[in-house]
Amino acid sequence: MTIDRYTKAVLTVIAVALVVIAARPYFPSTSWPQVLRVTPAQAQSMAAREATIPKAWGKYVSYSGGNLQLEGPDKSIRIVDLDGKPPEYPKLKWIIKFE
Repeated sequence: MTIDRYTKAVLTVIAVALVVIAARPYFPSTSWPQVLRVTPAQAQSMAAREATIPKAWGKYVSYSGGNLQLEGPDKSIRIVDLDGKPPEYPKLKWIIKFE
């Protein structure tokens, strides 16, 4: 019997919360008590990261998986790893030469 009352009480609290959530758009926020006012969610993002790549490494071709693909002046493909912290990154991972 006690579990039945507990279950009904929890379900009632959930039902009231759902009604409040559903009714919020139809009433001005000033009419809600301070306890029920919620600040709107704001998007949060990481700070932008910067990397300086020397022009001598080549011309930009593509980006994939945290790596840049560059085309060198001798038509070689260079893979540059961007994941990491300066000063050791960005670093040149691969130089692929075609003969």
